[in-house]
Amino acid sequence: MIYDAIVIGSGPGGAVAAATLAQQGKSVLLADRQAFPRDKVCGDGLPIHVMLMLHEMGIDVRKAGIDYHRVTSLSIEAPSGRTLTTHEVSEDVFSMTATRMSFDLALHRKAIENGAKFEMMNITKPLMDGNRVVGVVERRDKTLIEHEAKVVIAADGASSALARTVRGRVQDADKTAVSIRAYGVLKKPMPPCVYFYFPRDLIPGYAWIFPSANGRCNIGVYLHNREYKARTEGLETLLKQFSERMQAEFPHEILSETAQTWQLPLFTDKQVRHVPGMMFVGDAGQFVNAITGGGIYPAMLTGRAAAQTALEVLDGTATEAAYEPRWQQAVGGSLGTAWLIKQYVASNAAVFNGIFWLATLPVLRAPVLRAMSGEHY
Repeated sequence: MIYDAIVIGSGPGGAVAAATLAQQGKSVLLADRQAFPRDKVCGDGLPIHVMLMLHEMGIDVRKAGIDYHRVTSLSIEAPSGRTLTTHEVSEDVFSMTATRMSFDLALHRKAIENGAKFEMMNITKPLMDGNRVVGVVERRDKTLIEHEAKVVIAADGASSALARTVRGRVQDADKTAVSIRAYGVLKKPMPPCVYFYFPRDLIPGYAWIFPSANGRCNIGVYLHNREYKARTEGLETLLKQFSERMQAEFPHEILSETAQTWQLPLFTDKQVRHVPGMMFVGDAGQFVNAITGGGIYPAMLTGRAAAQTALEVLDGTATEAAYEPRWQQAVGGSLGTAWLIKQYVASNAAVFNGIFWLATLPVLRAPVLRAMSGEHY
């Protein structure tokens, strides 16, 4: 069988792409290495834009089984110690924290509900016809199996086998970051606020803590690889130090078995994110915010953009090249701004503190906090 589309990876980007295509009656094979539900190491923060997009897809977070916790404000502490906070006012849509196990499952189910066919597969490389991708190659035990499609969407994450085959592994320390996240049991309730801390010894990285469901908190540290490699402490030590700092205000007990680390391929430039027959979305396309390491909302936006382009490819009105202006319009501006802020503001304590001082002016507060938090609010 030749599918209209094969989508590799059923995380947020892949699930959105598959759901969008299947809703339009296209034959879609959605493949992932794991069965669902499955956990995914992540910071778990979901900006208000995510809920708006869920509404557009017909997903009600209150009924979809998503294990979420509403947050109503964002607080950022600069290297100087100055803190600024902004608050949400909407009651109908809101920012939240949610476990990836439940959030990804809701999107995955939506794709299947819309008509996508799901299979567990170990995809090793694209299937080529000359210079065009015409499907994917699955490894099943010692056997290689070919699956053909008119268009392929690669949403298989930071370690994307499809992207690696085409462009190689992303190893540049300036284009990657590392992070560690753990859950903690709160000893008293936390305010429904996301707290970002940019201490002088971590910038342009940061640390975070915020409440999650079931009386827990999500706590972590994010560092760019270049700065991390220059340090002597490991991520576990940095997390322990930050946890100790938070005990006075937000007493908690870290669940050591939940501590996990991961690598992030950062958005640094507007390189091409397609090849003939295939488009890259989410982490596979390096659509990760360089300030925060956030990638869920960019993955969803690029997944939708890839699906919209695929629909045009399938009806013969465009090629995969039409994906480029779409993703640039959807995420290029915000992710490009984040990279510039990381390079010229967040990396310099004096500049960071100066910008933060300007943000004490009410008219500048929301735009500055939105930029520094990766448009979290």
